[in-house]
Order: sequence, then C-alpha cells, then structure tokens
Amino acid sequence: MIRKINLTATIAAGATTATATSETIHGKIVSVEVNYPTNTCTVDLDTVGENHSQKIMDLAAANTDVTYYPQTPVCTNTGAETVYEFTALKKYTPINVFGKITLTLASGTATEAVTVGITYEE
Repeated sequence: MIRKINLTATIAAGATTATATSETIHGKIVSVEVNYPTNTCTVDLDTVGENHSQKIMDLAAANTDVTYYPQTPVCTNTGAETVYEFTALKKYTPINVFGKITLTLASGTATEAVTVGITYEE
C-alpha cells in the first residue's frame, strides 16, 4: 500500500533551526517532495527509533521546490558496495524505514517553514 505523510518544520522567531518528527512508519521510501519557503535553508531527513540513525537526505541551502527519489547503494554481506556485472556501475535500492523520520532545518530565517511530503510503500 502506498502512503504519504507530510512534515512541516517552522523556524521560531529569533532562531535559525527547527525540527519535526513523523509518526512511526514501516516501508520503502518512494519519493520526497520538498516545499521550500521564499528564503533559503538547509534540509536534512534522518531516521530515528531504529538501532542507528540513517541519513535519508542532506540538502544544501536552497529555495526551489523539488521532488527527490532517494536510494542507497546495495551491499554484500561484507559491506562492500555491489556493482553490475561487467561494469563499475553501483546497484541502488530504495531506503527502508522502520521507525520515525526527523526533518531538520538549519541556516534559515525566523518564521520560515519547510514542508516535506514523504511517499512510502508499506
């Protein structure tokens, strides 16, 4: 089943950072839509509530709305990245999440908000 959640983080007056955390989700991330404010700020998405934090996206300062399709390299049981046979091209797979996702804004302007729509497959 395909589901979508929206996270909005708003930078408080006198601050330059903000965070928002989702409810618990289980599944593969299909896409991430970033709706920026008029001013620029950095946007990070990380998992929380798992055995370790997992970086989903780490976006530099921008202010143009965009959709991303984040993936992670496939690896062997030794941790080595897998490549396609007869090439040096790496194999990628959707990011699996079993926990919550935290949206973090930095280097922003007070009272600005960023909304992130995360589509995932349960």
